[in-house]
Amino acid sequence: METAIGKVFFRQEGADKMVEIGDKTLVLNTTSTRAGYGVRHWYQCPHCHSRCAHLFIGKQDLACRKCWDLHYASQSEDVSGRLLRSVRKQRLDIWKGQLAKADCLYNSPVRFPKPKRMSMKTFQRKLARLLKTEAAYWKSSEPKLARGFGRVMRRAEAAIRSAGWEEKNHTQ
Repeated sequence: METAIGKVFFRQEGADKMVEIGDKTLVLNTTSTRAGYGVRHWYQCPHCHSRCAHLFIGKQDLACRKCWDLHYASQSEDVSGRLLRSVRKQRLDIWKGQLAKADCLYNSPVRFPKPKRMSMKTFQRKLARLLKTEAAYWKSSEPKLARGFGRVMRRAEAAIRSAGWEEKNHTQ
């Protein structure tokens, strides 16, 4: 497998699974647990020996998410970012990409039609939840928008003053 740091090779020698990263060879241990549907196989982190579904490749090593101190993107988002993702997910859940207007948050979902094959009761429940989430999103993002628009307005006013348009309009 080709990666940004070079090639990574996986091979099996007898019962052992081996990983070659650059010039380093690691033994890849696995473990299994009983699940309702049979057996679930797991990797075992070479560092902390914890059970994990995914191992991540570094420059010369292989480790779990905790050992690399990795996090999900959603863990770095603020409240409005998480609400925005929730709004988009809910809109997609209701209209499933069938309505282009649903992608733009400036369009109110109150005016969107009920999707075919969705009961009115389900539609009203999902729409009520969406409207509540959207209200929370707009409330949380309002200070950011105000700062952004304030910056734009100050620049526009400065441009007007520097061009001398303000004096010309007042003298007429």
